[in-house]
Formats: sequence, structure tokens, C-alpha cells
Amino acid sequence: MIRTEKLCKYYSIHSRHEVHALRDINLNISKNRFVVFNGPSGSGKTTLLNVIGALDRPTEGKVFIYDEEITSFSDIGLSRLRREKIGFIFQDFHLIPRLSSWENVSYPLIPLCISSRERFQRAKLLLENVGLRDRLDHRPEELSGGQQQRVAIARALVNNPEIIIADEPTSNIDDETSEHLLELLTELKTRGVTILIATHDTGFDKVADEIYKIRNGRLE
Repeated sequence: MIRTEKLCKYYSIHSRHEVHALRDINLNISKNRFVVFNGPSGSGKTTLLNVIGALDRPTEGKVFIYDEEITSFSDIGLSRLRREKIGFIFQDFHLIPRLSSWENVSYPLIPLCISSRERFQRAKLLLENVGLRDRLDHRPEELSGGQQQRVAIARALVNNPEIIIADEPTSNIDDETSEHLLELLTELKTRGVTILIATHDTGFDKVADEIYKIRNGRLE
């Protein structure tokens, strides 16, 4: 389902120093797998997920999804791919402050020209599933960190993605919410969703199909 070939990502600092965030990453990930990437901060985990998830482009190498090379896509093509196939769970939630919980969850559906009523119904169902039935109209500042993460999880699921990409999803939430997230992701895998997680949390190791170690931009 996901394949990378000699994936490299370099960053220039002050035009003099070049940082190699990714070095010759070769991956083959089958559909319906739970894949965990471990490694210290700065090892390249987030960069790898961003490139696979079409949020960033590699300096060198290729990314394939369903044998289609997405690195050759236009920005519009990448946007469509993210909208139709990928759900993102970010470390810092990235909720829109002025929007309510249901509006944050349903926001990705707006470009699909789905009516406000249907967007609300989808968001309501997802928020109920993550235990936020009574927080539909609350804005992010009115929610705890764990509740904000649950809103972010519901948003990641609103487009029925085939791939979930989660970057340190438990770093800013309590143990109870972390356990709930683990259960939810495990359930999604049983439905055929492919899950990629960058984390320091060893709790994911017990459910992972594959665990990769990343150090200095290389897979070990």
C-alpha cells in the first residue's frame, strides 16, 4: 500500500550547514498494518510521516501509494490525496480556536460540498464515539488537553480515511485518554485501516505489526 525508495530529506541552515533529516529510507508497508516508528527527538520520525502523508516533499527519492508515485503529484493532487485517503492526528492538536468541537471535526468536509446538516451529523456521531457527546459546542479553550485530542481524533476520522498518520499522539494527554486512543486505533485496524505512528510511547508496541527504529534519519 505504501512504498518508499531511497527517500532523503535535507534542510539548509543559514545556507552553510545542511541537516540530513532522512537518509535513504526504503519501506514497504502492506494494507491494514499497524506500524510504529520509534526514535529519539530529532531522529526524523516526524519528517518521515510528513513526507509519506504528502504534507512535505522529499529532497530525493520517491513515495508510492497503491503503486502510484505521489512525489510527482501537483500541490492540488496532493491536497486531494490527503482529503480522500489520509487522516492526521497531530501532537499539538491544531484545532481552530474560534470553531466549536463539531465545526473543527467537520471542517475537512467543507471542500467536498457536503451540507452543513450532514457535516454536523457526521461530527456528532464521531464525537459521541470518543466520549464528547456533551462537548459539541465547546471551543478548544473550553476543553482539557485530553478532550482536545479526542476532537482531533474525530476530525482525523471524518473522511473515512484508509490511512491514519499520528505524530506523538499521546505526548500531551493523560493516561486514560492514551489508553482510549490505543483502543480506538486498534479497532480501526480491524476495519482495514492502515496506521502509522511516530511515538516514544512503548504502549503501542504491544499492538504493532511492525516496529522501526529511526536514528539520525536512517532506519535500523
